[in-house]
Amino acid sequence: MARYMPVRINRLIAAAILTASAALAVPNPSKGGDAGSAEQVKPLSEKQFAHPERIRYDGYCFQIEGKDTFLYCATFHYFRTPKELWRDRFQKIKDAGFNTVETYTPWNRHERRMPAGLDDFSGVDVSELEAWLKMAQDEFGFYTIVRPGPFICAEWAGGGYPRWLAAFGPGQGDFWLRSADKDHIAWSVHWYDAVCRLFAREQLTCKPVGGKGIIMIQIENEYNYHDCRDKAKLLLALYDAVRRSGIDIPVFTCLTNECRASQDPALSQVFDCDNYYVGLTDTPTCALRMADLRKQQPDAPGFVAELQNGWFATIGGSLSEDHYSDSRHFSAIHWMSLLGGASGLVPYVFVGGTHFGNWGSRGQTTSYDFNASIREWGARGAKYMAARGIAQFIRENEARLLRSEGGPCQLQSAEKSLFGGVRIAADGTRFVFLLNNDPEKPAAGNVTLVLGQTAKPSGTIYNIDQNSNKVLIDIKQTAAEATAIPPFEVAYDLGPLGAGVLVIPPGKTPAEGVWYPKPQEPITRPATLPAPVRIACVLRRDEDFAARWQPLPEGKSLPELGVDDQRYTLYRAKISLSAGEASGQTRLLVNSFSRDIVTVQINGKLPNRTHPSDAYAASAHRNLDTSFTRIGPADFDNRFDAAGLLKEGENEFVFLYENIGHEHGYIPMEELCGIRTAGLGNTDGAIVKPLTLEVAADLGGIVSGWNLPGASRDGWKKLDLDTSPVIPRKGNGIQLKGKPDALLTWYRMEFELPAADPAVFVPWALRILASGNGEMYLNGHNIGRHFEAGQQREYYLPECWLNFGPGQKNVIALGLRQTINGAVIGAAEIAPYPDAAEIRK
Repeated sequence: MARYMPVRINRLIAAAILTASAALAVPNPSKGGDAGSAEQVKPLSEKQFAHPERIRYDGYCFQIEGKDTFLYCATFHYFRTPKELWRDRFQKIKDAGFNTVETYTPWNRHERRMPAGLDDFSGVDVSELEAWLKMAQDEFGFYTIVRPGPFICAEWAGGGYPRWLAAFGPGQGDFWLRSADKDHIAWSVHWYDAVCRLFAREQLTCKPVGGKGIIMIQIENEYNYHDCRDKAKLLLALYDAVRRSGIDIPVFTCLTNECRASQDPALSQVFDCDNYYVGLTDTPTCALRMADLRKQQPDAPGFVAELQNGWFATIGGSLSEDHYSDSRHFSAIHWMSLLGGASGLVPYVFVGGTHFGNWGSRGQTTSYDFNASIREWGARGAKYMAARGIAQFIRENEARLLRSEGGPCQLQSAEKSLFGGVRIAADGTRFVFLLNNDPEKPAAGNVTLVLGQTAKPSGTIYNIDQNSNKVLIDIKQTAAEATAIPPFEVAYDLGPLGAGVLVIPPGKTPAEGVWYPKPQEPITRPATLPAPVRIACVLRRDEDFAARWQPLPEGKSLPELGVDDQRYTLYRAKISLSAGEASGQTRLLVNSFSRDIVTVQINGKLPNRTHPSDAYAASAHRNLDTSFTRIGPADFDNRFDAAGLLKEGENEFVFLYENIGHEHGYIPMEELCGIRTAGLGNTDGAIVKPLTLEVAADLGGIVSGWNLPGASRDGWKKLDLDTSPVIPRKGNGIQLKGKPDALLTWYRMEFELPAADPAVFVPWALRILASGNGEMYLNGHNIGRHFEAGQQREYYLPECWLNFGPGQKNVIALGLRQTINGAVIGAAEIAPYPDAAEIRK
């Protein structure tokens, strides 16, 4: 999810300011503007469409195959849901009433291996993306929208940038990624040249008439919130790469002022969108911002590329389900955006997902549930029903709604909490949008709507960025745009934070109108659920380091050695010391490329950590205090006290490198990873005795297949678990408090599940109370990382990777890096998600 990311090296600047005041003061008679409205900018070039009979747009909406079309689009990230479950999610999106799906396209997922140069595309693999597009378009009949970045944010590792890309950057000075630097532009074009070949084949204009395909492609992402010079250079290069590839569908971006009513011949062909992330009672601002957006871009539709459908979860923070953005908020931002004249809405995200393999950015939990309309585990609830009701309204009123005029207006004799306005169709149909902005109390009564009167914003208008900062939005347009009609009165009855629209047909009174959303058919739940399966015992074994070792080339990072993900890796060294060196050089200093967490054993024993703190090393989350300075070769980010552990003669060091995630903003976003140097000293400031390191790309347990279901039981110790306590679904700081006795410990647990009933959908989760951080595997599939800090204690077990029925064994393996609390499992169970099961139709 792309949100706001200030990236200049000044962390006191917590939020950027978007100004939409570039509009000049000229009324637009065609849209009913008045002299007091914000004025419109006339673009230098008229919009050009290669195949207008197939797809085009104007200041109201898109026209596809000659028909005005409202784009109701669901965000569904293919990379966060197992491929085997795509059909389930697509069908649920279809059943909700959407006609379009969209996705980010992470560069780092599709080009894992560092290329030899700009012309080397041998490591690019877009087959997964292609399969998703074809399933969406050909099997389910969706239009698709693609957003290839190169920066996508999305709480994804590196914001989509490959980690190896840092090897081609300057490694100093201001932020390089997203900049207009010629080398960065060249690599960004390299990515576009690779992925746009697929997009060109799958675009709508290359499909038969009546077929489905890609209808829009986004360049960059929320560029307003990145502080750099010459932004237009990058945007122009990306636009040129799109067009050179043969893509001729509309190009857009979001929150990028350089493209709003641009005077550039090329960028004037790119239209800009808004993204709405607002507070619980700030949804009226969506109507005002949408009206303002349409004033600024009179030749482009009002489009919201990201309409808030929840929030992400962070390590040690709160889970998505506890965020304020509930179904009422979700409904309200829809209705308010429609009031402002939106003709394209994209709930972000509509399908929750999982960070399998720890592909979330630094600080993100394994879960990317987002409290979305379709939950991480496939469940549907109140938000899904709200979307279905909104889709029904759009479907039943599309033709009249899309070219209606109007917006927020003055409400007379109304409760203070009431906000609303009117849109009027060409045939006289009135759409009366009303919102009770009180989240605690209902509102009912009669209100008089006075068109042409300015609707004043109730306070400061802002968006919310990724750090929950309020980012100021300055708008000028607040007056309703509608043909003048006499004031009229309607009766309303709205629940707390309730919103809806009254549709009054031509010649009818408000009392004869129809309210939306209409009642929706409820989801049928089974009366009972399968019982949880308690894990009574586990097998335990410490990591044996029987890995594939190789010499570490001096100064080489893990991406340069072919490690393209967030796995745990090993380093080791041997060094001979004199008696004096063993007693005098007692500081073990480690310099990594990106301030990740390193633990070590010296001659088989664990030293005391002196930096960072044991508490931070255990939580392993993002640290904004170090996000604005580059780590240098003399910055020893992991330090240990080796006193009493060294000896005269040969000494052995084994290091466990924990990649805590590729940051999706700030300086660590463009850092490599791995250990650069390590050695002994007598202070914390310099290495006196450097170590000659070897590296192993995988743990010994991975090499030996301990993460796989068929691993041998030889060498494992059986431990009984306490089956009596209730295992909490969530909680911070409630991990067990053991003592560290190894670098990393492996656990295996086996279980069976009852036979699955094909008529009932039941998703399952692992609930676990444990200490230690590390990867988890279900029948050999990586299901994400366990973070002892919390708040997540419940992990999704995709049903496509489970075995059901008597005698069908399942195995969960965990490789847990020991923290100050050790790596101890106290209790575990496999349980169905509450309030998630459905009776299939």
